[in-house]
Amino acid sequence: MSEKEYPAALHYTVVCGFFLLILLTYVSPFKKDKMKSGLTPKQLELVQSSWDKVEPIADTAADIFYTKMFETEPSFRELFPKDMTKQKKALMKMLGMAVKGITNLDELVPKVQDLGRRHAKYYKVTVPMYQTVGACLLYTLEKGLGDIWTPEHKEAWALTYTILADVMIATHN
Repeated sequence: MSEKEYPAALHYTVVCGFFLLILLTYVSPFKKDKMKSGLTPKQLELVQSSWDKVEPIADTAADIFYTKMFETEPSFRELFPKDMTKQKKALMKMLGMAVKGITNLDELVPKVQDLGRRHAKYYKVTVPMYQTVGACLLYTLEKGLGDIWTPEHKEAWALTYTILADVMIATHN
């Protein structure tokens, strides 16, 4: 991967890295009302309030995430630059944008669709890659949030990730 391609690699982690594991065994077209009907107000609150607790430990969370991801799938390492400083910051910035954007789907969905198209075209991202990245982020959130992490948090984040991953996957043609 050339230096010019690194900014696009930053986006790989954004939504892929954005959330967590529910095995994606199907690809369905995304509809905006799926988010509204699929994510309850309580789940939305859990995702956003837990993200507020991740932001102060962003550097640590990014370290946990990438360490786990590269341990889980060493071949992913070649998709990223040697110096991960900018990548880690971009991951956390984009995660924050996505968490805040959940309440503004008209703005968020086109960005997520664009990410999906780019990842399919330039990085040949496959459904199993989404699963791996999701699992690593779930792990990161559990380790980073410690005692406040509950099964309800896991369910809310997993649903959020599944919705966003489905948006990206639906663009893979």
